[in-house]
Amino acid sequence: MPKITIFETDAPILVFDSENWKNNEEYDDVAVEIINFIKKNDKDYNVFLIQNKSYYFGDTESNPIIMVHKNDFGGFSGTLELYIKDIVYDLIPEKEDTEDTN
Repeated sequence: MPKITIFETDAPILVFDSENWKNNEEYDDVAVEIINFIKKNDKDYNVFLIQNKSYYFGDTESNPIIMVHKNDFGGFSGTLELYIKDIVYDLIPEKEDTEDTN
């Protein structure tokens, strides 16, 4: 019996790089671009992947990928805009995450 489940679906990966920003307030511009892409393509894809190339974690220095299903946002008071802005903001590394520890 297999220990993993494999999903073979096509999903766009929306990648941004916060290292090149002048300040962290640029996350709003990135979020708007992602929101517009999702709205334009929500009939073509069920899942969207979001990644910040500047955000690393763990000993393997992996870039996390956040998967957004088009039915994930909403809820009682949530909107696509707030949901995506929260994800983009969460993917911005903290200052101590980017400092060299040597």
